[in-house]
Amino acid sequence: MTLPTEPRADREFSARLRAADETVGAVEVADGSSLVGATVGDLDAAVVAVRTGGGVEALPAPDRVLAAGDCLYVIARPDRLRRVEAAASESASPSARSAEDERPSA
Repeated sequence: MTLPTEPRADREFSARLRAADETVGAVEVADGSSLVGATVGDLDAAVVAVRTGGGVEALPAPDRVLAAGDCLYVIARPDRLRRVEAAASESASPSARSAEDERPSA
């Protein structure tokens, strides 16, 4: 197989992703997760899109509130992505869920 020699946007994008320290992941917010009610800005990662039953919201605002069933498209270092995944799947304790000023440390 012979690869084209001219630069292409998709090849350049792929090469940059392979060289980056960050990675991309899709994370679904579970019902009862500590992320339910948190905002995009609360996360220690870049959320580039949120998919809901109504479609995809690209580049959500930092004050966008997360809900159960949201699928977050996240760019982060692998350790931060794992923390977001853990927070999205774990259940929040009843006391943490009732405290309005507490937010997850994802």
